[in-house]
Amino acid sequence: MKKSVLTLSLIVLALAVGWGCSQKTVSETDQATSDSTLVPDSEVLGATIYLYDRNEVTTEIRADLIRRFEAIDSTMGYVLDIDFFDSLGQVSSNLIGDSGVIRETSNKLEVYGEVVVITSDGVKLETDYLRWNPDIGKIETEAYVKFTRDDDIMTGWGMEADPDLGRMKILSQVSGSISEKEAAKADERPGQDEETTE
Repeated sequence: MKKSVLTLSLIVLALAVGWGCSQKTVSETDQATSDSTLVPDSEVLGATIYLYDRNEVTTEIRADLIRRFEAIDSTMGYVLDIDFFDSLGQVSSNLIGDSGVIRETSNKLEVYGEVVVITSDGVKLETDYLRWNPDIGKIETEAYVKFTRDDDIMTGWGMEADPDLGRMKILSQVSGSISEKEAAKADERPGQDEETTE
């Protein structure tokens, strides 16, 4: 009887150890599989990516480092310098940022960290996060924004704007100061929304 109890105990112990090992093996396999999805398909130093709309270049993205993950249509760019083009092919604005995610299939772009946009006519936008929404042809953010045009400064939270910042809307907590010249222009434009500038 003692022998059969000892044998049964050894079988149970062996099964428990075997089950634990098989669990560990599965866990390690899962870990290896998940890690392999994080490995980029390609990595390029000093790369340029173009985004198109109906065979016309809309955006030229230059980056110090590009890491491409084809399975999830994501390209990571680091130290970005981006030009947006108008319908005539002229640069309408330039954007710099620390890093970003480019989705080439949908032409979507998100930029993070010390993002600065400067338009061809000198308007400057500063924020920590910005995205290009090709579905509506606008740049958007929910983050804090600061616009500077000559001596005029406007700040707030959240924004929607044309790529050239010709028309923009700050969504909340708007504040700022405008010069007398801009105030006179605003008075001459009846029905102008105070959160929108042209």
